[in-house]
Amino acid sequence: MNPENEAWMRLRERGASRITPGFADRVLRAARADSSPLLVAHFAMCAATAALCMAAVLIYNASGTADEATSTAGWNEVAAQVSDLEQGL
Repeated sequence: MNPENEAWMRLRERGASRITPGFADRVLRAARADSSPLLVAHFAMCAATAALCMAAVLIYNASGTADEATSTAGWNEVAAQVSDLEQGL
């Protein structure tokens, strides 16, 4: 066995010696008892994040539409001036 594997094995043995009997059962029992409030909080956080993202997209889209209208009007003016110049030549 190489030195790295031996070191990991010693670390596992040392960690296992510090865990009290029934640790896994206590962790699972605690997780089951607290799962429903955690699930509700997680769902609420997801819903709030989705709402904020949707609001950001709508605001960005609304400002983009105004910018697009301004840009289009500017380009229409440039096109009209170019057309006038072409007719004058």
